[in-house]
Amino acid sequence: MTAAWLTATAPLTGLIVDVVVQVVVAHASRNIGRSIVAGAAAGCAATAAVLVRADGGGAIGVAVMVTYLALAFCFWTFLNLNVTSLRIRILRELLAAGGSISLGELAARYSDDEFLGRRLVRLEAAKQLRFSQGRWYLQSRPLLVLARTMDAARFVILPSQREE
Repeated sequence: MTAAWLTATAPLTGLIVDVVVQVVVAHASRNIGRSIVAGAAAGCAATAAVLVRADGGGAIGVAVMVTYLALAFCFWTFLNLNVTSLRIRILRELLAAGGSISLGELAARYSDDEFLGRRLVRLEAAKQLRFSQGRWYLQSRPLLVLARTMDAARFVILPSQREE
């Protein structure tokens, strides 16, 4: 592989190492925070190693490292989407309430019943579930396949967060 190709693929190599190390450390330690840091550090080291091999220094080397860091950040945000969406929702609730809200009111808005109710309404509106004679029925086989695929991916990437 030429030096130009090595330099061009260095951020992707770093991202691949990042993901693999994150998965391995997550399974070994059951500590997601540690696995994310270990993956990012390993990916950064891999990117730098490819740059050294390609003799890519200077401004191009800086651009390659910044590109890797941007990819690593995207992977990190992907891993934290569920937490981030909840934070944004809470901030919107606070904004809509004029900047403050009681703990009791906030707890009522985030009860298990409230979450379940919202999800069921969305799934029914999308014709993925239907309610008949007091029971919920699956209407979308592709949804079941998607759910099982996501569970498998969650088990591989975030083993400590899988549902028991």
